[in-house]
Amino acid sequence: RVTLLELIMEKVSEKNPVTSEEMNVFMRHADFLAGCFKEKCEAVLKLTSAADAEDEEALVTIRLLDVLCEMTSNNGQLEHLQALPGLLETAI
Repeated sequence: RVTLLELIMEKVSEKNPVTSEEMNVFMRHADFLAGCFKEKCEAVLKLTSAADAEDEEALVTIRLLDVLCEMTSNNGQLEHLQALPGLLETAI
């Protein structure tokens, strides 16, 4: 999962202009990734103990947040993510 999220991050962070079809795909992915992040956000708290430092769920959750943050660098995706209910509250 971490590898897949890293691949998504590379695609999202490309500086090439995107078509409207690609933007629609990014929006659907953003919805899905935001939902996953909201479900798994508490996994990050497990990293406070040394025993769980390699917890895959926490690493996936952190990578989800990385991808969502990268998506906000595009105005269209930023507006879409801002409209998702509870995402900011969950991140905080």
